[in-house]
Amino acid sequence: MDPVKLNIDGKEVITTKGKTVIQAAADVGIMIPYYCYHPKLSIAGNCRMCLIEIEKMPKLQIACNTQVAEGMSVLTQSPKVLAARKAVMEFLLINHPVDCPICDQAGECWLQDYYMEHDLQASRFEARKEHDRKREIFGPNVVFDGERCIKCTRCVRFLQEITHTNELAVVNRGDHSTIAAFPDTVLDNPLSANVVDICPVGALTDRDFRFKVRVWYLQKTPSICPGCSTGCNTSVETYQNRIARFKPRVNEAVNSHWLCDEGRYCFHDLTAGERLTTPMIRQEGGLVPATWEQALQAVLNGLRSTKPLAGILSGRSTNEEAFLFARLMKKLTGEPILEVFYQERELTDVQKILMSPDRSPNFAGARDMGMNSNGGFDSLMDKLLAGVFSGAYIVGEDLVESKADPEQIRAALQRLSFLAVQDIRMTETAKLAHVVLPATHFGEKEGTYTNRKGRVQKLNAAVIPPEGALQDCEIFIRLLEAAGEKLSYSTPSAIFDALAKEVPGYRELSYAAIGVQGVQLGGGEAKQQ
Repeated sequence: MDPVKLNIDGKEVITTKGKTVIQAAADVGIMIPYYCYHPKLSIAGNCRMCLIEIEKMPKLQIACNTQVAEGMSVLTQSPKVLAARKAVMEFLLINHPVDCPICDQAGECWLQDYYMEHDLQASRFEARKEHDRKREIFGPNVVFDGERCIKCTRCVRFLQEITHTNELAVVNRGDHSTIAAFPDTVLDNPLSANVVDICPVGALTDRDFRFKVRVWYLQKTPSICPGCSTGCNTSVETYQNRIARFKPRVNEAVNSHWLCDEGRYCFHDLTAGERLTTPMIRQEGGLVPATWEQALQAVLNGLRSTKPLAGILSGRSTNEEAFLFARLMKKLTGEPILEVFYQERELTDVQKILMSPDRSPNFAGARDMGMNSNGGFDSLMDKLLAGVFSGAYIVGEDLVESKADPEQIRAALQRLSFLAVQDIRMTETAKLAHVVLPATHFGEKEGTYTNRKGRVQKLNAAVIPPEGALQDCEIFIRLLEAAGEKLSYSTPSAIFDALAKEVPGYRELSYAAIGVQGVQLGGGEAKQQ
């Protein structure tokens, strides 16, 4: 890479040949405002918000499409530049409706932010504002408000260049131009809601999130999508201890700037339903409430007295939970059959951009932790249906509802001498258990996932679990200690540092080193999606 030296606002900047001024400025913390520019899309250069002054050039230039040159001197805050930005803002706001009080984008709107920075004056426009289409449904996840649109064309370029599905286009000319869907076309591709993320104003809004909560009330927690084994980086955004939405976090080693629709909305199914908050033990009249001490002792007694024994762990369980679960099962019975729940699907070309055939976000990590009996999940299920096992411990999965023939699975589970189920709600599988333990879901726990390409990333707790439910790690630790094993660790960070000493491939890692972007097993970088 050839180095290039230039001057931006009096600061000497050394960058590389081929970079644009907007990129070089951002690298040194100088933010040039823009609307149409996006680092993963082609340059449109139509918003004119990123105008800059370059020495020896008589006219202002757009920073998004001007490449750096040796000795270039750039001004991003000169009177000439600020006057141009003020004019651009005034032009964009001529017909823009002042509906910030009801607009979902309020608080995240670049028009609001840049107005405060560069315009900050009453409108001089005396004629009426021209109206456009309101609340036009583009697809199952996206609604369009034409009056708010500034024609940056980010959405159009995303659908042309990333998904290659081309549902939207700019139609008409001049001040009549607008974004529209092609006739008989629905914006429903597997990555459709990304156009909401990249819209800089309130023109495209999320139908699922629309009018739910003001964004300034949201608490944002960096975490990992539990939808599949790609491990997309997300911001889990919550209000009043409920997940309100997922937003993608940028990670060029995993998901770049994007998030698939399946992952974006998966939290609804994964957190819905009435929560379990009290352990339950089966007696003659059915399942009845019990104390944690009674339930844990019943699990120990039941697992110790039944052989052969199967252990099935959810692919949404963390590495720390898998490490403890495998340790527990091997302590209770010498040769348990352990597997991670696995469910695969066929993907379309658009789905393959981000999604994995494997629905379990931590399938690879859990198997690394010892959840692997070399037979595979299908082999375990065949043995379960054949009546090979006397007992089973199922964590976080509803086997009855997961298969095409639920009655066959139900009958197999009913034949077991002992069944322990650990889950967040009373599933069809839990209804068959001898002991039910209330646990936590992905949004309530901390730990690590290992994605399908071997990248270890942090899952962070975004909401507080209901009183009475315990963290899965705590349940396993209490069972291990009741079984006679003394442990020197209890927190996810301490558990990870302990497993890193025992599990091959993880021995060079520490919990603190994972950070918000994750680390690659083996020291290499995962290929960009």
